[in-house]
This record gives sequence, structure tokens and C-alpha cells, in this order.
Amino acid sequence: MVKVAPYLRGSGAGQQVVLEGNRMVLTCLAGGSWPLQYRWSLNNTFTSDWTPQYRLPLPSVSRTMAGLYQCVVRNRMGTLLSKKTDVKVAFMGECTEGSRGEQ
Repeated sequence: MVKVAPYLRGSGAGQQVVLEGNRMVLTCLAGGSWPLQYRWSLNNTFTSDWTPQYRLPLPSVSRTMAGLYQCVVRNRMGTLLSKKTDVKVAFMGECTEGSRGEQ
């Protein structure tokens, strides 16, 4: 049986914008010999342990979760870094009496 090092399937999202409080799921589609393991980082700091899950669910996104996400994929044949996904978090500001433009 031929063993294959991890390889990416698809180019990734590049940039994603999500509204604060909404759910978001990042994916890292990879192929290669089983078992594949995945680990996620945010701004070059690991945020997860190794897992067989290729998805990173973010159930309620906050502004502090914005940044550059990247996954690492590994198997017995090697390790691979995905392209970074730039996650932007949009939010609604609060309106104050002086900011309404009323005179």
C-alpha cells in the first residue's frame, strides 16, 4: 500500500467576514494517508490540540476572535500548513444621543 503525505484539497477562503455573535465554521480540506490529524492556530498561536476533525466550529464569534487562522495537517508521512484565512468580525456600534446627527 502506498502511503501519501498530507495535501490540501482546495485553495481555502482567503478572507471571511462574519457578524459578531454569529456562528462560523472554518474548514481545512486535506487528503493523504489515514489517519490525518488537524491543529488550528490564531495569529500564530495554537488554539487547539491535535484532532481528527477538519472543521473548527466557532459558535459565537466575538471581536477578539478576528485575525489570521491557519491549520496544520499531519500524518505519518509528513506535516503541512494551510494558507491563512483572514477573519474579520463586523459589529454594530451603539448609537448615542450626540452621534445621531440631530440638531
